[in-house]
Amino acid sequence: MPRTFRLYEELEKGEKGQLGDQSVSYGLDNGDDQSFSSWNGTIVGPQNTNFDNRIYFLSIQCGPDYPRI
Repeated sequence: MPRTFRLYEELEKGEKGQLGDQSVSYGLDNGDDQSFSSWNGTIVGPQNTNFDNRIYFLSIQCGPDYPRI
């Protein structure tokens, strides 16, 4: 499957909440990014752990060789 098709599918899953785990979300930094290269993500710490009530923000760069590498 070509890189952009794979990333588009992953973007749709993230936007529609089809991940199954509501503590993780992700999407494109810029909705106009047709290369699907620059993403952001959020992880909410699991309850009853040292990470409870914490929110972690991620900056994700998806290189041209994704998903092979």
